[in-house]
Amino acid sequence: MTEQLTEQAAGLKLIETEKAAVLLLSMGESAAARVLQRLDREEVNKVTTAMARLSGVSAESARGTLQEFFDLYRQQSGINSASREYLERTLDLALGEKLARGLLDSMYGDVVRHEIQRLQWVQPELLARFLQQEHPQMQAVILAFLPADSAAAVLSLLPEESHDGLLLRVANLNEVSEFVVAELKAALARCMEFVAHNAGARVDGVRQVADIVNRYQGNRGQLMESIKQHNAEKGGDIERNMYDFTSLARQTQETLQRIVQDLPVEVLGLALKGADSQVRRVMLEAMPRRMAQQMEQDMLRQGAVAVSRVENARQEVMDLVRELAEQGELEFQLYEEQVVS
Repeated sequence: MTEQLTEQAAGLKLIETEKAAVLLLSMGESAAARVLQRLDREEVNKVTTAMARLSGVSAESARGTLQEFFDLYRQQSGINSASREYLERTLDLALGEKLARGLLDSMYGDVVRHEIQRLQWVQPELLARFLQQEHPQMQAVILAFLPADSAAAVLSLLPEESHDGLLLRVANLNEVSEFVVAELKAALARCMEFVAHNAGARVDGVRQVADIVNRYQGNRGQLMESIKQHNAEKGGDIERNMYDFTSLARQTQETLQRIVQDLPVEVLGLALKGADSQVRRVMLEAMPRRMAQQMEQDMLRQGAVAVSRVENARQEVMDLVRELAEQGELEFQLYEEQVVS
């Protein structure tokens, strides 16, 4: 008998935590609560999470699990996942209402965050177009669990008159029910289908190549010349996208002084907030000493500033650099050139 049980258990695809979930789901709330009372906090968290996520266990797997503990088990098609209501009643008995509610909120919130992760790869424009077809409450749930920067990008593309209402809906969210999780999964399936029908695998190829070349460890100059020989126009597009703020660190003093000449002091000061130490050093050295000292004092007085303001200032700097370079007013080294001694 022992050998038979061992063979059946070995054939199961369920992990140990899922086996425990099957057993608890099969024994009812009261018995499950008595078992949970004997577990520590980490064990309770693991097994109840498995109970919530268990999506459908075949009769064979269920029988194999239960036969480890029982000699006889009535045939059945499988055990479905526990509802939030079932888990709430069971955990109330085991832990008390307050602890049970906190654990369930955390558990179902984790489920939603896991489901929503797929949307981070959807272009904000596409996601906004899809959300306009959904009920405002579903829009609010998705915005609530997206990373803040992604949520802000999507919100900005939705009709402006809906912004305040959506944000109020997000602010009023305080519980994630099993029903919401199920609806969210259905909405995500619709979203993936919408994306598949409305966009291919879109990528900004020129920008990506520019980023790759900026980080290329070999001879960048030779690489760019080869690209231009194949396609001069595309090579030019790549070079224009290679104007990165960190590239200021490899410019000559003459080039940097020319850049400083045409930039408003407040823009340059903002662009240097949190900049790479090498970039900051070479830019300050390119300024007259008194101007550099004044700028450093201004930067200290400013304190913390929004990342978006810093990024906009850096973009303004590089727009000027590209304009001057294209007009032939300065020589800008896009990549480090190899030298010989």
